[in-house]
Amino acid sequence: MKTFSAKRGWVLALCGGLILVASGSRHSGLIEMRRAEHLQAVSPEDTTPLVAITTVAFGGFRGLVADALWVRANKMQEEGQYFEMVQLAKWITQLEPRVPEVWSFQAWNLAYNISVLFPEFEDRWRWVNHGLDLLRKKGLTHNPNSPDLHWDIGWMFQHKIGMEFDLAHRLYKQKLMQQVMDILPDGRLPAESISPETAQALQETFSMDADFMRELDEKYGPLEWRLAQTHVLYWSSKGLPFSAKVFDDRRLRRMQMQSLAEQVRGGTIITTDDGLTTIRFPRLELFDQVIRDYETLIAEGPQNQYLELGYSNLLMDAVLLNAEYGNLETSYAYYEKMAAAEEEVPAGRENFKRYVFGELEREPETLSYDLAITRLVALLTRALDQPDPILASSFRQRARQIHQAYQESRSNAEHLARTGLPPLSTIETLVRKSRES
Repeated sequence: MKTFSAKRGWVLALCGGLILVASGSRHSGLIEMRRAEHLQAVSPEDTTPLVAITTVAFGGFRGLVADALWVRANKMQEEGQYFEMVQLAKWITQLEPRVPEVWSFQAWNLAYNISVLFPEFEDRWRWVNHGLDLLRKKGLTHNPNSPDLHWDIGWMFQHKIGMEFDLAHRLYKQKLMQQVMDILPDGRLPAESISPETAQALQETFSMDADFMRELDEKYGPLEWRLAQTHVLYWSSKGLPFSAKVFDDRRLRRMQMQSLAEQVRGGTIITTDDGLTTIRFPRLELFDQVIRDYETLIAEGPQNQYLELGYSNLLMDAVLLNAEYGNLETSYAYYEKMAAAEEEVPAGRENFKRYVFGELEREPETLSYDLAITRLVALLTRALDQPDPILASSFRQRARQIHQAYQESRSNAEHLARTGLPPLSTIETLVRKSRES
């Protein structure tokens, strides 16, 4: 009996050994399949030591350990223990580096939850930038084909840096500008070919591909890379080829078109000599290109209310911006296009006049920061272009009225600090500077 048991043990051990050898022989083939399907960007031998160790040590149990940590991390988030979550989230990313959600969770915690706990704006920026780097330099390294991570990066640029919801948004914009200017001194790609050194610096700092930047620049440029909105355009466009689901495709296209609309509204920037104040100027020449892009997308795809709403808003901008700059015939042509696309907009020149007058005479306190700046820049530009001193004076007077009413409408000191306008004299100085550049 003992002899039979011993023989059976040796047979089982031999079978087990053969199975291990056979499975090992399949390992390289599985790695190649992962690479072919873009399921793994970093081979096991090239990954970080901690990821390699946890992969070997935990094996198939990594998912169970990660799930337990996820439960604990969610509880910490509910309790507001954001700093404690940092190490926990780091462990989760090491256990599940190829799950995009873990990188999104960690980056959101850094850029949103933790950053706002600091009163000093410089400290806030470090956490926001850390969140971006986590997605760009680590998350995408393991998940290069993730539409979610591309969208997350674009959203941080669009919302956290590009908008005014964070009290420190002005500093974020300045920091981004300086990062770009350290590589591209004037904020734009060189007219000649991009040097290998510049391409490497763009990759190391922003994880951006210089060749793809050039493609976007040739289509919509010259693009101002110091603007957060241009980075939104890059990341949304870069993520689109990986959008296998309708949901991913729609939200990335919506982000892409929103960023292009922002290029039209303010795709050129002029900065004071001290770099503390920046004004965005519209690129009216870009309207036709972006309108065509919208029309192509709407015609090609299924009904999409977000794209249609964006298209409607862009046509409205085309009407009003051209009217503000005195391009009335161009404005009227866009109005007729808008009337043809929307049943509730009546066609005809008299209706056009009523519409434009009503919109341009809106109370200043109802304007957003960007609309107020746009209106002031247009009025001051027309004042400088106007040879008749009486008319020029009337444009400046209207600019003063809008500026004063807007500033007085800020509800409190925090609201004024976050959304208040630069002094009117500074805005006029920058308008003059834009004409010289």
